[in-house]
Amino acid sequence: MKVAPLPQDEPERLAALRGYAVLDSAPEADFDELTRFASELCGTPIALVSLVDAGRQWFKSRVGLDATETPRDIAFCSHAILQRGVFEVEDASADPRFADNPLVASQPNIRFYAGAPLVNAEGFALGTLCVIDRVPRSLDAVQRQGLAVLGRQVIAQLELRRQLVDLAHARDRALAGVRAKDVFLATMGHELRTPLGGILGLSELLLEGPVGQLDGTADDLRAIHRAGTHLLEVVEDILGYAQLELDQPRLRPRPFDLGELLADVEATVRPLLRGRSVALNVARGPAPIVADPTRVRQIVYNLVANAIRFTERGSVDVTLEPGDRQIAVRVRDTGVGIAQNKLALLFRDFSQVHGDHEAELRGTGLGLAISRRYARLMGGDIVAESEPGRGSTFTLTLPREPI
Repeated sequence: MKVAPLPQDEPERLAALRGYAVLDSAPEADFDELTRFASELCGTPIALVSLVDAGRQWFKSRVGLDATETPRDIAFCSHAILQRGVFEVEDASADPRFADNPLVASQPNIRFYAGAPLVNAEGFALGTLCVIDRVPRSLDAVQRQGLAVLGRQVIAQLELRRQLVDLAHARDRALAGVRAKDVFLATMGHELRTPLGGILGLSELLLEGPVGQLDGTADDLRAIHRAGTHLLEVVEDILGYAQLELDQPRLRPRPFDLGELLADVEATVRPLLRGRSVALNVARGPAPIVADPTRVRQIVYNLVANAIRFTERGSVDVTLEPGDRQIAVRVRDTGVGIAQNKLALLFRDFSQVHGDHEAELRGTGLGLAISRRYARLMGGDIVAESEPGRGSTFTLTLPREPI
């Protein structure tokens, strides 16, 4: 018996084979179908997808054979991977290379063998698609060509399998990254909100106490409060945007009164009116709705806070327009307004539509984008109308019941 020599590129070949992460994997229908077709095409009782490892040949797919592997030293496939065409042995018992081979002298009593080498794109022969018979014979030209074609299909299947494995690993890494980002966002949200809340609360207490009555102190405290409020809004925008990008948030709809929510928002934004000659008028009256109150409050707060921020004098009016199937909340202001050619930019992520002379009013450019995305998740929308120098109107529409 002649033992096949090792290929000259054996270390690289083995590295390439192991890169497919296929050795000792479970049977797969796609490989089994190709093996079965090879057996039928060549009229043999045995067909194998054999991968030649360091000390063994391992069968990724097999027809007509119970064994899952054999030692490499006695493998016909060890000879087949040394050439690029179909390797054919018509009668192993009469071939001095194989006559005393255990696979010939005993089970499975090989007489005929033909193997198409599985050569990948880098030129490494990983194994063979082979057919075996227990009687001497040969392949005709069509069978030989068909076996070679099926061998290329096995390689294509191996490549596809590797890509799917790589994608699965990439997906797992991405999911791990998402989970890490979730933890990071939750932690940063807490770490940033807590001190900012303390700063805002303390500045309000000082403004309302004796310290706030001292000359010059009130203006400084109001500046601290405005800066803290602005920073908190920036933090909320960034965290909200990151959460939307990571995953579609789960909405928690429940019945509530939109009129009562507007009253809550009014109380929250009142501090923003300090130092401004702006009247805030908020509609009253019942307006039952089924939606996510947290997200609706976030949207309405954003619209009203923006209106106050961009209105130096005049008024901000918040009205309710209940309908049979939907409710509209309109926020009108007499502020700086927005040019028509910039209205389309309002709801884009990180979009800024005001000039540098209004830099002190600018935020992250995320608030309106986030608000519209939440509105649309709830089956509603936000639209804007504006005229420079005359003010803007933002209309939030929401269905009375979840869609």
